[in-house]
Amino acid sequence: METGKTSKPALPAGRYLKYAIGEIILVVIGILIALSINTWNENNKNEKEANFQLSKLRDNLNADKTQLKSEIASGSLYIDHLIFCVKVLSNEIETSKEEFSNSFQFMSTTLNFTPTRGTFDGLISSGKIELINNQNLLDALFSYYNENQHSAWDSALKDYSRNVIMPYLLDYDHISNVTDINEGSGFTQFDTSKFSVPKKTIDDYKNNLFILNALRQKIQLFEGQQISYKELLKVIESLITNIGTELN
Repeated sequence: METGKTSKPALPAGRYLKYAIGEIILVVIGILIALSINTWNENNKNEKEANFQLSKLRDNLNADKTQLKSEIASGSLYIDHLIFCVKVLSNEIETSKEEFSNSFQFMSTTLNFTPTRGTFDGLISSGKIELINNQNLLDALFSYYNENQHSAWDSALKDYSRNVIMPYLLDYDHISNVTDINEGSGFTQFDTSKFSVPKKTIDDYKNNLFILNALRQKIQLFEGQQISYKELLKVIESLITNIGTELN
């Protein structure tokens, strides 16, 4: 009796082909699943980074909002002081030279607002600005940080005060020692009565056309700046709201 090894019968060609195709399909499905997981992880990572950057932008904008509100309040105070001076010079109000000088000192004051740009500039330089998918929000951010329409008023106020008003006033009368900034804070006080050049009187100011015109011009510059700042405040508040919506 002959004995021998038995071998498995070979698969028919058609069944082998189906088996091979099935293996390939499983490999492809595995690759696709892996790619999907990687894509999901990457998207999740980008979304977290975008939310982090948006939160930082909102913090910057809230800081800008606080600063701008302070500038608006200061500007309103300065305008009130300068209008008081105009009323004194137009004989609507009678007051002492000292009280007049306390308000007139704001002729040399300026205001300036600069947005907090750290986060936005960092997004631009790193290319992470592309993580913000909301195009309307992105356009509004670029407009806020790049247009700065209020800066024209800031520059006009600064240039007029430093280049026109101050050179004239320094040559016209003694500057006031009494200010909210230096009173009682260790700054040297000078007794102007000891100088040979006398102080100007209220009547001297009333009869000075330059001062009358300069007061009115300074008030108008402050008022223009106030209008610009209030419009900018609306933009900031809108951006804060829109970022909050995007984060939610």
